[in-house]
Amino acid sequence: MPLRQILILNNKEITSGYFLMKLSSPRIAQNTLPGQFLHIKCSTNNNLLLRRPLSIHRVINKDTIEILYKVVGKGTLCLSKKKKGEKIDCIGPLGNGFQLPKTDNQKHKTEIILVAGGIGIAPLIFLSQELAKSRIVAFLGAKTKDEILCAKELKNMNAEIHVSTEDGSLGYKGLVSNLLKNKLLTLNSKLSIIYACGPKGMLKEIALLSKEHQIPCQVSFEQFMGCGIGICNACVIRTKQGYKRVCKDGPVFDAEEIDWEKI
Repeated sequence: MPLRQILILNNKEITSGYFLMKLSSPRIAQNTLPGQFLHIKCSTNNNLLLRRPLSIHRVINKDTIEILYKVVGKGTLCLSKKKKGEKIDCIGPLGNGFQLPKTDNQKHKTEIILVAGGIGIAPLIFLSQELAKSRIVAFLGAKTKDEILCAKELKNMNAEIHVSTEDGSLGYKGLVSNLLKNKLLTLNSKLSIIYACGPKGMLKEIALLSKEHQIPCQVSFEQFMGCGIGICNACVIRTKQGYKRVCKDGPVFDAEEIDWEKI
């Protein structure tokens, strides 16, 4: 995948520590799939040689995309200081994204569950765009209400939204996996699939729930990466078929494929 210098159209803080960057790239906008990511060089500083993998958050039109990211270290801190009109060095789109459910001529809309843990919402908005004809039930979890992201965007897509916070500041008090567990008892029994992105512990719980209720599930891993193109093997995870690379074989996997006891 060739290197690209991409023009920054905007880079704004949407809540404390979380940034939304708008980028001009017709090639990426027209050739990306939900769940894929960009590998971004955040700085020319010699102490920050490794790129950062960031999900493609939204495709606005045939020319423009967005990435949503959290400042968690030196790399993303440098990225947060980039200004409109600057360019960033990107490789992408990379990775295997979400597999969309098969559609048919059924009278009722396809039932979809989205589960996001914190910044795990990043790839799920682009996915929601592609699932516009489905009935979406979204579960958003975070530590506090200030870290619940993209609820407005999902409401604009007519999604049904359920929120959990660990401190109880908004919605259900507790983990989003526990909220989903409670709601699965009352949701439509004909749910077609669960899509989830977030911390590994959350993904494991979602995978166990999906298996218990016999609902197909796809999970997107947030993983440290070196090269981003499958060479260095820094991002491997254990699957039932052995080690696989999150950057090349993922970041999206069928939940049944993962060896959750070794994660």
